[in-house]
Amino acid sequence: MKVSVITPFYHGNAYMPRYIESLAQNAARLAGDDMEILLVNDSPDEAVSLPAEAAGLPLRIIEQEKNGGIHRARARGLAEATGDAVLFLDQDDLLAKDAVIKEIAAMKAQAADVLVCNALLEQKNGDKLLWYRSAYQKSKIGDYRTYLRIGTQIVSPGQCLIRRGAIPQEWSTQICEVNGADDYFLWLLMLARGDRFRLLDEPLYLHRYTGSNLSSDTSRTDASVFAFLPYLKQAEGVTEKDAALLERMLRYKAAFRGGSAAVKAQESLKNADLFFANLLYKLCSRTPYGFNR
Repeated sequence: MKVSVITPFYHGNAYMPRYIESLAQNAARLAGDDMEILLVNDSPDEAVSLPAEAAGLPLRIIEQEKNGGIHRARARGLAEATGDAVLFLDQDDLLAKDAVIKEIAAMKAQAADVLVCNALLEQKNGDKLLWYRSAYQKSKIGDYRTYLRIGTQIVSPGQCLIRRGAIPQEWSTQICEVNGADDYFLWLLMLARGDRFRLLDEPLYLHRYTGSNLSSDTSRTDASVFAFLPYLKQAEGVTEKDAALLERMLRYKAAFRGGSAAVKAQESLKNADLFFANLLYKLCSRTPYGFNR
């Protein structure tokens, strides 16, 4: 199997030494499989500067004529990818040294369309938090209704090996112009069709704390979801009821996060089904993610 690692580059030279080291370690462990690295330079005003260790890697830099955002850069990389599977790795995140070979083996063994590994989330103080911490939470990785009522169950596409042929065409052409949730769009498209999401329960991906991570900015990610909603409503397998539920969930959570106790109570009464779904998720998953995501 050949894996295409696709990374949008945006003023990211400070991240390149560790990024290249991580991928070089993975490339050295491939035996019988293959890997290519596609760096999509989405900051045309800055040239990509790579460490010397990059010289021996199957790496190609793709230049964008103008800044187009994360989704457009990922779609450009996908259009030029030749792998059987793709891994959308951000420039500031890292893989365990044997992540790719383990993910390839698990994808083959589980016949997965999306192979999701566990992840470590670096905190501001340097601690690393395990992402999937309960059997209940792990059971929801491929549950479409959970993505509509609770939110995405995947912290980043960097923890996912995706069968290239399974990526819906509309994800590549209906570009979300607001950064933050194009991966959520992808998961919803694939889950609505019934694609197979499978878990490799090892923390092979590290989501680094930079102080500016888009995934932690709920207002930005909400705006990004609202930007792709018109496209989602037209997608295969997505009903009007599904899209309406997703929109209601976003509005409820935004009101809940920013509201007083009275507002929280009022919104929860208006959205009792979502309140109880999120409360159940919070209790059963043993995480704080029920209402604030």
